[in-house]
Amino acid sequence: MLTFPPDYTFLVQFVAFFALLIVLSRLLFSPFLQLLAEREARTVGDAERAATERTDAERLATRIEADLAKVRAQAMNEVETVRRSTREEEARLFSAAQGEASARLADLRSSISAAAAQARSALAADARSVADQMVTSILGRGGRL
Repeated sequence: MLTFPPDYTFLVQFVAFFALLIVLSRLLFSPFLQLLAEREARTVGDAERAATERTDAERLATRIEADLAKVRAQAMNEVETVRRSTREEEARLFSAAQGEASARLADLRSSISAAAAQARSALAADARSVADQMVTSILGRGGRL
């Protein structure tokens, strides 16, 4: 039961409580509260750092996409330039080949015409000779008609 004024045990318990509170505060509570504060600061710092890095990554990705689009456009221009020059070269080569083929064909036609004319004159001479031989053998006399 409580008595008023309290006896000396109350004062001993009171002093022991505060002594234990001071000892535990310095040995246990303060380091634990400091650990919680550091943990919170590290967590908040990590979250802020992650947000900053995410923003930097997005900015970098945007820049890379822009650079990539620019490089793609340059590559397409170069491809088109190569295609155009290839078509022009093809047309030039085709035209040169066509001209060469036409010249070769004209040469062949003239040589065939010359050979045909020569063959006709040889055939005409042979035809006269055969005709003379036929007349001689049919009529039995020599000479020309």
